[in-house]
Amino acid sequence: MFVIVYASAKGGVGKTTGSILTATNLAARGYKVGYFDLDPNNSGTMFFTTGIEGIEEIIESHNVFEALSHNNIMDYVIATRIENIDIVPSHLNIFKLRGIGYNELQKTLKSRDLPYDYIVVDTAPTYDNIVINALNAADIILTPLEFSSFNFTTTKFLQRQLYDDCPQQVNKWYLLYSHWQEKLAPFEFSQQSQFVKVFESEFQNILDIHIPHTSAANNYTQTDTKISINSPIVGSKRLAIEMNKLVNMITGKENNVEKF
Repeated sequence: MFVIVYASAKGGVGKTTGSILTATNLAARGYKVGYFDLDPNNSGTMFFTTGIEGIEEIIESHNVFEALSHNNIMDYVIATRIENIDIVPSHLNIFKLRGIGYNELQKTLKSRDLPYDYIVVDTAPTYDNIVINALNAADIILTPLEFSSFNFTTTKFLQRQLYDDCPQQVNKWYLLYSHWQEKLAPFEFSQQSQFVKVFESEFQNILDIHIPHTSAANNYTQTDTKISINSPIVGSKRLAIEMNKLVNMITGKENNVEKF
């Protein structure tokens, strides 16, 4: 079982969208995926459970708070509407866990032989004990980068905290560009190009992944419009290609999913 964690101290960078696309791409390859939603905004939970009858009542008893409180995953998972993906949903009671030890999620994931090839964890845009739990449990940590001074500052902050709180995880941390505009790439003095210079002067762990700035991402998470590497819509095609590149890297297997 391999644990993928999306983490950023800034909201709106594409963290939840990336986690959803990673999970669905893995599932489309035939892998069994568990999605652990540690973000109280619960966008991932809503995406995966929309249309399930009685889901509001189910989530009251099957959620991350209950799973971590009882050190048990399988009694609190919900089969999602997407084949090969189960979820442990988010819940506002997660705020009650902010005083837990740093390794409770890791212990819970290892407490029994879980039937998943991959676990994808989405985290809140903050830094607290819950996020540290996710970082400590990760086999790979992914932080999307957008082109703003505040995102640069929050990424430096996350780097410092990793060294302080989870030094054994530093080499598992990778950055990837989000909201990328290909049309700006040739222009040296565009804001995007200037921030690329700043990021690459400060960080050595940036992947060659460029998640495009495209409405296809919102359409995917809000209306379930699939993306495809053969789509006539440029944004959809680029998004599918880049997500395939990312998941190929994670799995170590070149196996591009045509549509997911």
